[in-house]
Amino acid sequence: MTAPQPGLLTRLGPTGIAAAVTGILVLFGLGAVIIPAAAGAGGDSSTAAPAPGLTPSVAAPQSAAPPSAPPTSEPAATTPNAAKTTLVAANFNGGYEDRVVQLINGERRKERCGPMRVDAKLRAAARTHAADMAAGDFTGARGSDGSSPQDRAAAAGFGGFEDELTARGGDPGDVVKHWMRDDDAHDMLLDCDITSIGVGAALRGRTPYWTVDTGRA
Repeated sequence: MTAPQPGLLTRLGPTGIAAAVTGILVLFGLGAVIIPAAAGAGGDSSTAAPAPGLTPSVAAPQSAAPPSAPPTSEPAATTPNAAKTTLVAANFNGGYEDRVVQLINGERRKERCGPMRVDAKLRAAARTHAADMAAGDFTGARGSDGSSPQDRAAAAGFGGFEDELTARGGDPGDVVKHWMRDDDAHDMLLDCDITSIGVGAALRGRTPYWTVDTGRA
């Protein structure tokens, strides 16, 4: 009895099978593919190089997001109070201010009262209010921020405040004459017990806004 003949696959063996498959793929235009030899079939076991025309796909590394700039805190914008802002922006007439003091002291001499001296703090309070009035185009004792004459004198560091006069327009001679005709203003300015004065003359255009503060210091 004739022994059975080995089949085709048995005769080809692993290497023959690989060669046959490669030939079929090349025939159909699928390019060359390297099939590693079966275990135990011998040959180089190192990883085969990619076939010509193929580029190994390498995952592009994900670029880390650029670090955000560290938070910076900008200094908060400080808004100075309205009185100080207007004082800096105001246009004062120092000659007018000094002349008013001279004229008032001239009237005081007639009443045998000593001259009032200009107090820097009282003058600062008077200028603050004169500037406020010029900026807001108003007159009166109450400031645009609700401050009183006493408040402004205290803010300027003057502790012996007595009274305040305000006016708009005219030159120093005009405004002093106006106050001398007013009974209350006359008595206030010619009080012999009053020793200190501060005058503010702030201009709005060419119009002066006047403040006179008096006190004891």
